[in-house]
Amino acid sequence: MSVPFTPGGAPTFAERARLFHKRVFVDYWPYWAACLAAGVLNIVLLAYWGSAWGVTGELTRWGGHIISAFGVDAKSWPYFQEIGLEGSPLQRTSGYLTLGMLGGALVGALLSGNFRIRMPQQRRRLLQGFIGGVLSGFGARLAMGCNLGSFFSAIPQFSLHGWLFMLGLFPGTYLGVKLALHPWVMGPPGGRRAGARRPAPSTRWQPYAGALAAALMALGAWRAGLVEPAFGILLLFGAGFGFIIQRGRICFTSAFREMWITRQGELARALALAMAVSTLGFAALISRGIGGNIQVASLGVFVGGILFGIGIVLAGGCESGWMYRSMEGYVQLWMAGLGTVVGATLLAWAWHGIGLYDLLVAGWPAINLIDAWGWPGAIFGTLALLAAWYALVTWWESLPSRPAAAPATDAHLAQRAPALTGGSLQPASRQRLP
Repeated sequence: MSVPFTPGGAPTFAERARLFHKRVFVDYWPYWAACLAAGVLNIVLLAYWGSAWGVTGELTRWGGHIISAFGVDAKSWPYFQEIGLEGSPLQRTSGYLTLGMLGGALVGALLSGNFRIRMPQQRRRLLQGFIGGVLSGFGARLAMGCNLGSFFSAIPQFSLHGWLFMLGLFPGTYLGVKLALHPWVMGPPGGRRAGARRPAPSTRWQPYAGALAAALMALGAWRAGLVEPAFGILLLFGAGFGFIIQRGRICFTSAFREMWITRQGELARALALAMAVSTLGFAALISRGIGGNIQVASLGVFVGGILFGIGIVLAGGCESGWMYRSMEGYVQLWMAGLGTVVGATLLAWAWHGIGLYDLLVAGWPAINLIDAWGWPGAIFGTLALLAAWYALVTWWESLPSRPAAAPATDAHLAQRAPALTGGSLQPASRQRLP
């Protein structure tokens, strides 16, 4: 889509408006812009809500509601007694934040004309997505949060458990890539050939549907705000996050997975930059008594990071990734979302049901880097570690490619795409999704 300008003169207001629409609502945002937008919005969220961005705690409650509907007394489980299972998603601020993310991602998909039901060519991808979701959901709750709560939001809040989770992501995503590329998972070569494509359906109606969806989200926020002002505001925060991750293709799976496949580090560097900005913003808020969620830095966090890393690669997306791509119509990612709820609920049962808490979590301390290093040490230490990650990714990206680790062409990557990304080259390449 090109935006013509008036020959020989300055662009008119209408031309500028069309260009703005194209850049914001049609073209994908640069990784750095999307990640910075998410980081800044996370600072504002913490200032308002006192808690930072996260979703899996609420998804675990959804699982508790579902099994309770089948007669299981989930409220009696010690895990749900700790995190709370009262009410419904429409009676909790975290419920509105999560629902807002799904709605905002749908608005972004429709406004860009990118919604289409996409069934994977191999039906085994549905099972793969579900299993990956189960592993990631289980691992996320074992680690006290997913890539949002235990990484993107945890490290800037100076909780040591965020770094343990990150360390687990490296071996986890590596093992996930090895599993996803195994012949048993990829399937027979004949099943991976794309074959003839059906003509793409018209998308002309989608921007209008997206505008309607945005209006309904605003109306929903207004109605929710009449019940409780925080409900409406958190719904809008969630919509903002959902729109940003869809427009910027922010999937933490890609940031770590591509280290082992294409060695592309653009998203990883953008995340490091955004988390550095969040660190400064969070520090200002924590110094005033706002936020500072510190979780136990346990062996369970590291193990959970490994399981989460394996799961997100198999599923084709992390929590943010499957949320926005499911709203774009990827059926495999619907299964990943379902699996995430199942896996998180299994962890809620296993927490005390099989003694997982006593085995991997009990007795480990919650370490606040501010208490351990002091304010200057915590701030500059966190920034230095994020800078080291940025430099490590840049160095790794500059190494000579190895055929086994980095496909030379998109054709090679296309053979792996169904097993790794739900059938799309995105986000490894910044192409429009097929």
